Amino acid sequence: MSGAAGIQARWCTPSGAAAIAVLELRGAPEAIERALGVPLPDIGAMSLRALPGEDEGLLLRTAHDMLLVPPHGGPRIRQRLSEALLARGARFTHEGAVDWSACTNDPVMRRVLALLPQAASDEALPLLLAQPERWRRHGPPDPRDAGRSARLRRLIHAPTVAIVGVPNAGKSSLFNALAGRELAAASPEAGTTRDYVSARVTLAGLTCDLLDAPGLRETADPIERRASETARRATAAADLRVALAAPDQAFPDAWPDVLRVRTKIDLAPARDALGVSARTGEGLPALARTIRERLVPSGDLALDRPFDFDGPTGP
Repeated sequence: MSGAAGIQARWCTPSGAAAIAVLELRGAPEAIERALGVPLPDIGAMSLRALPGEDEGLLLRTAHDMLLVPPHGGPRIRQRLSEALLARGARFTHEGAVDWSACTNDPVMRRVLALLPQAASDEALPLLLAQPERWRRHGPPDPRDAGRSARLRRLIHAPTVAIVGVPNAGKSSLFNALAGRELAAASPEAGTTRDYVSARVTLAGLTCDLLDAPGLRETADPIERRASETARRATAAADLRVALAAPDQAFPDAWPDVLRVRTKIDLAPARDALGVSARTGEGLPALARTIRERLVPSGDLALDRPFDFDGPTGP
């Protein structure tokens, strides 16, 4: 119980808000080291360490007696880390914001740290933390980085992926399969989905807001028509539209730039597009990878250049 005696701990981010959470620890360095079971970095430095509760996180030493720990933001990981520290005598106080200006004199790093709690995808963490060094080495991003920057910001702010198609294309079944749970009603009866349904999902490491829109069709039903118009607006604003068609259907042509996907390939093979089966799961991993590559290409991540991570202003 005495390992973390005298340590004050507080979460600086609300539970479940993003992929990354921020935990602040204050106390004698020796007590913090005993509580975490790892050596602390030097003041002003950071290091990646295994944390109590079976997670890995960054340790950022901002002062002699202050440490910031940004582990993954999942509620269960936060709970395990909190329980481990409580068991070692730490005392948790109320949640509150971090004064990032007190953590570092580097203006780029201050902006990076302030943005970490907003990050939707885990891959945003190493990418953001690499930015101060890249900005020092290459200077601020220039116009050639604009398109890449916009795409990489999708790791921070979850992009929207809309599933569209005519009725009975299998939209709700695919939506449920990608979400990993039944959220949308799937039925052979046309018009079952009258309003769009949304869920936050992770596809091949990229966190997205997935939309299941009503089937594209003309209708005299005023309720269905209003729902369809609302869904069309949401779909038009999406970062990516995935157009579905069953083996006997034509693809919708309402939007020129779509990712075409043939559904129900357990009934007939796909010959003109990527194929999936929500019933058997065939093709789902390939679809997730394709969506992720469309939104955040691997080449953008691999390029060792700075990116404009929080808007057009420089450091």
